[in-house]
Amino acid sequence: MTTNAGLTNVTVANTVLSSIDGTAGRLRYVGYDIHELAQSATFEDICYLLWYGDLPTSIQLRDFKARLISERKLSEAELALVEHLPHDGHGMDALRTMVSALAQLDPHADDTRADHVEDISVRLVAKIPTLLAAWHRIRSGQMPVEPDPDLDHATNFLWMLHGQRPREAVARALEVYLVLAAEHGLNASTFAARVAIGSHADVYCAVVAAIGTLKGLWHGGANQKAMETFIAIGTPENAAAYIDTLLAQGGRLMGVGHRIYKVEDPRVRHLWAQVEALGSGYDQWQLVADAVRNVIATHPYFTQRQLAPNVEFYSAPLLYALGLPLDLFTAAFAMSRSAGWVAHIREQLTDNRLIRPKAAYNGPPNRSFVVLEER
Repeated sequence: MTTNAGLTNVTVANTVLSSIDGTAGRLRYVGYDIHELAQSATFEDICYLLWYGDLPTSIQLRDFKARLISERKLSEAELALVEHLPHDGHGMDALRTMVSALAQLDPHADDTRADHVEDISVRLVAKIPTLLAAWHRIRSGQMPVEPDPDLDHATNFLWMLHGQRPREAVARALEVYLVLAAEHGLNASTFAARVAIGSHADVYCAVVAAIGTLKGLWHGGANQKAMETFIAIGTPENAAAYIDTLLAQGGRLMGVGHRIYKVEDPRVRHLWAQVEALGSGYDQWQLVADAVRNVIATHPYFTQRQLAPNVEFYSAPLLYALGLPLDLFTAAFAMSRSAGWVAHIREQLTDNRLIRPKAAYNGPPNRSFVVLEER
């Protein structure tokens, strides 16, 4: 029997949420080109687009933002959960635990009717930034910062994380990142969410499955590892020698290569531009990333395999410039991708079916059981 390891190019679902052309390097959300969205859309626009199928009018956006804002604040029970969480673990472990525990605080967690799923979707997308910021501040010996209802989603997260209002360019940089990372077809974490909801689990279970999958180094965990690589390289002049040594040792350059794209990821240019827009003092690691990018553009190992920078590559220096600790890089990815996860969960529920692929058996032939005394 012929198998297809990794389900490469196997179509298992229909979707209206995004389309990807890996050969041409194109990405669209519900028909809208990612380049236009990166230049003009807000994260709230993207959530609405993915969940309801079109960009919101001014009134629809106002009402939708009000719903998100109403769910940002942590209850006493939710804050107690954050306070009693271990403080020395990884940010993704903390996020996975907090989202899982939210289900125990929701008396309607098991209800997958459309209106309840919509409420949970809003709650999760609104609370994840608050949970992450509160957990980080508590582990750093600081008091959590209350969400500000006058701030948009991206700006509010930076306010809660750092305790001060970010400059407009800084807030815009995070906004663009959230827009770019919100949705990307049946990537591993999104597929995990659809598998979980396909088994008739609840929405929280499906998002926890997605979070656990996103942490993987060959998925969302690559942004932290990419930044660690840039730090290890140190200066642009060291890039070529570092890469040669890494390849000679059989290592993998994180943030480079993509299962879908055979050219540069279309999101890369916008991430680069946002680090550039931050101005002097934020560009040290961008220069290192630029040097790595220049090496792989002509290095035979990468050109022969059609390996180019992916979304993790420049998101690493961008998130670092925004003051996020390394172990919150992938959690920031989850903060964005949660919009896409719940969009896929809701799409799956419109015609839900257990996802059960086959495995080709290639083990021993038929055997007879041997009693213990004769083995």
